[in-house]
Amino acid sequence: MARPEKEIPAGALLEVAELARALRELRRNSNLTYRELASVSHYSAAALSAAASGRGVPKWEVVEAFVRGCGYNGDPRVWRRMHSSAVASAGVASADTTPANTSTTAPTTTQANIPTPTAPHGQAEDPAPATPPPPGGLLALVQQFVETHPRDELQRVTSPNVDRLHTALALCTTPQDVLGVMRDLVTDKNLTIATLEKRSARIYKISAATFTTVLNGEDLPTTEFLHIFLTICGVEEERTLIWHHTVTRIKIATLRHRPTVLPRPAPPTTKGSESLLTLVRLVWLLLLGVVMGVGAGLLTFTATKSISNGVAVGIGVTAAIPPLLRALNLKAWER
Repeated sequence: MARPEKEIPAGALLEVAELARALRELRRNSNLTYRELASVSHYSAAALSAAASGRGVPKWEVVEAFVRGCGYNGDPRVWRRMHSSAVASAGVASADTTPANTSTTAPTTTQANIPTPTAPHGQAEDPAPATPPPPGGLLALVQQFVETHPRDELQRVTSPNVDRLHTALALCTTPQDVLGVMRDLVTDKNLTIATLEKRSARIYKISAATFTTVLNGEDLPTTEFLHIFLTICGVEEERTLIWHHTVTRIKIATLRHRPTVLPRPAPPTTKGSESLLTLVRLVWLLLLGVVMGVGAGLLTFTATKSISNGVAVGIGVTAAIPPLLRALNLKAWER
């Protein structure tokens, strides 16, 4: 019996923990052990287990082999985005843990991304910093504007209480912008995917895999999902209106810019086809007249025992039927 996996470290970065949790759930759903997965992915079981441990960011090649080995046939860009987010957050965290310059001179504006050293084997690692990494995307631009402008200037261009999330939502123009602000909200609240799953049970249980798929996807969330997400993130009810307004605005813009498919025009009718159709109609009328004429002649011959009377009636009916049908202008020919 396989040993249960160790819990993902509580101090793991949100994006790193999301990637590890998604890899674990994918492997469980495939019913493969790490040894079985190693045989099809061409990576060792130790490397695959480390990739899903949440203690670091694995290489993309390992993640790709892990996913393909589990039989995943969906869009690989979802996993690529999760891995890129984990790499970016780990880089930001390692830069934040770099010792500050103790001299009196001002520090430079750029710092090298120095990896956080790992503890020697057998020793406990230092706990991760409690401060969450700074947000990225639109929220980061708004925060940078707030930090670099005097408060009196902010009061002239914004409300007295500057709401970074409100401003970031107002700047959203695509579904990816909204999803980015949603991820920033999770980071800003210092939450994890596991916490979101646990809190959602009070309203409607949403799995961690669903949270991961939506937050790292490309489509706007549904109204129900967004309501549950904002509630468990602690957003006040009056502040949820701007979220729903933003999602509705982008949905309408997407529908308006969707290309209109014009109906294909009917192929023009040529004179040759019209002539052929007319000829077919005339032949059909002639055959119908002949059949009815022969029938009328036979009935007359049976009644009168006269061949001449039967022939005369048959010829007369045969000659009269086609003009009569054309004069009646049957609807079947007009269709």
